[in-house]
Amino acid sequence: MRRLFISLSILLIPILIGMGTGGMQTHKIPTPATNFSATITDSQGVTTKVTHISFDGKVYLTGYRGNATVTVPFEKISSVQVGKLAEDKKVSVFVTLKEGGTLNIMVEGKLPCYGSADFGNVQIEFKDIKKVDIEGVVTKEKP
Repeated sequence: MRRLFISLSILLIPILIGMGTGGMQTHKIPTPATNFSATITDSQGVTTKVTHISFDGKVYLTGYRGNATVTVPFEKISSVQVGKLAEDKKVSVFVTLKEGGTLNIMVEGKLPCYGSADFGNVQIEFKDIKKVDIEGVVTKEKP
């Protein structure tokens, strides 16, 4: 009987210990070659300042303008305002350009936006964003 108890204990202890190691995992985010800073406002009005912002790991916004696919680099973007999710799972996006002018495009609602905040990494889908203000290139890393 004692031998059976020891054998079961040896088998069950690792399983029981492993059950307690779950919980939140740290999200890794892509680190783009150029480090842009931005302020993201989500659909609940919560604002988060981030660096290393990217849309799906890229430092440009891709969307649809009519039948054309367009790509707008962060260097040209001042802000992005996101509308409501449409039936085709796309959102209407109003892009304000730094040189003046605006652009209205459709963007995939599931397009992920990544960034690094003081408290950790941030990941949010485009459909959950209200506004993104691109502030520019970070010239010096904070110590």
